[in-house]
Amino acid sequence: MKKFLRVVGYFVAVFFILNILIQTIKETDTEEGCPDGFDVLNTGNDRLHTRGWNSIDQSRSFCGAYRSKGATSDRLAKKRLTMNLRGDSYLEFWSHVYANLVTDSKSDIGFLVDSLAAIGDRDKLSRLELAELIVSFVQDIPYSFVVPEDCKEIQTDGKPCAGNIPLGILSPYEFIHSLYGDCDTRAVLIYTILEELDFDPMIVVSNEYAHAMLALKAPATGDYLLHQGEKYYFWETTAKGWPLGMLPPNTGNVNYWKTVLAHEL
Repeated sequence: MKKFLRVVGYFVAVFFILNILIQTIKETDTEEGCPDGFDVLNTGNDRLHTRGWNSIDQSRSFCGAYRSKGATSDRLAKKRLTMNLRGDSYLEFWSHVYANLVTDSKSDIGFLVDSLAAIGDRDKLSRLELAELIVSFVQDIPYSFVVPEDCKEIQTDGKPCAGNIPLGILSPYEFIHSLYGDCDTRAVLIYTILEELDFDPMIVVSNEYAHAMLALKAPATGDYLLHQGEKYYFWETTAKGWPLGMLPPNTGNVNYWKTVLAHEL
């Protein structure tokens, strides 16, 4: 009996430790490595993800591990599909969509918010360095198209594609579960995390460029959009390495960018 109890105690301890690890993102040495990927754990499509990424300036390497639940992703997908759509203009419509996705996802991505914040506390990161950590985590996830039509109907240039998605956007939790994310899917996830950590982010869109992006009120230089007299610096999130305040050349006309979601909206 004592031997049996010791064995049971051992497995309970291992299970407890693993559950801590899979909900924590930790910094790791570059040499240690951290291969990107996920394993499907069961028929419910629960997944164990590992992600390795570098800071924007390449000075740090990080390793992340987390578990996502298929049932949670499905629940939030259903909520997205039954959203009460409204808005008298392009900007009002998307402001309503993004705001609902942010609100509906906050409680379910709390573990990710806490893990990223824990790195900032442990490594004594400045506020800007913490924002860079969060953005670089998302920038590192390979770009995927998320489109309302069938993927066969668009030019994907070999990039992954999630098709037949109403409105062409996934919620933050669906994104971190599936790892399919285009420009506004990424911007909504980052906005949600930053707002939870008391930053002042915005989501900006351009109808002319058919693109969405993050903007952040922060001590920076470069390209910015004025909002209520304050400078919000652009942040491209669809590829690695883009720093705060640098608009890609093919989206560089500031006059084509409009605020669609800000903290007070």
